[in-house]
Amino acid sequence: MVHEEELLDAAARVLAGDHSASMVQIAAGIGTSRATLSRRYATREALLKAVAVRAIHVVDECLTPVDLPETADGAAFDAALEELVVALLPAAHLYGFTSRDATVLADPEFRAGVDRQDQRALAFLALGQRLGRLRTDLPPYWIWYSLWGLLDAAAEGVRDGHLAPRQIGHLVLTSFLSGTRTSAVPPPPAPAP
Repeated sequence: MVHEEELLDAAARVLAGDHSASMVQIAAGIGTSRATLSRRYATREALLKAVAVRAIHVVDECLTPVDLPETADGAAFDAALEELVVALLPAAHLYGFTSRDATVLADPEFRAGVDRQDQRALAFLALGQRLGRLRTDLPPYWIWYSLWGLLDAAAEGVRDGHLAPRQIGHLVLTSFLSGTRTSAVPPPPAPAP
């Protein structure tokens, strides 16, 4: 029997490619029957909500690098930022659609999870600003939204076949940092593929 996380990740892959996929299409895309899928999730909405809860859990794990102490230095911030971007790449590829789906957005549990994650990320980005690693003329929310925009663009570029998965880490990180770094901070080396 397929573990719940594997099933939800597989459903997310199908939905990432086609946000409007039906239960029949999702079941076919994950290699099971609609009846089997329906035994676990009676409706498409129930499946979407389960995928959204899984997305919150996955992104929570990706945010682990942002939990730096207030005493962290610039080098620790830089390392955590790179680790965060690299960790979020696969999550955005699988779960980026949840941030635009009306069913998911109406779910209070999902909204609460996103709000909690935003607060963690904003505290981290504000620390980067205090350390002089990020521009202070940009609101932390803008910096956070910019990162998600780049992650979403990278996921779409891979899905459409225009970008190779191994190159998007470098593309996202350099694009993100070129717009958010202070001019005194040198660019980081390209992340390992």
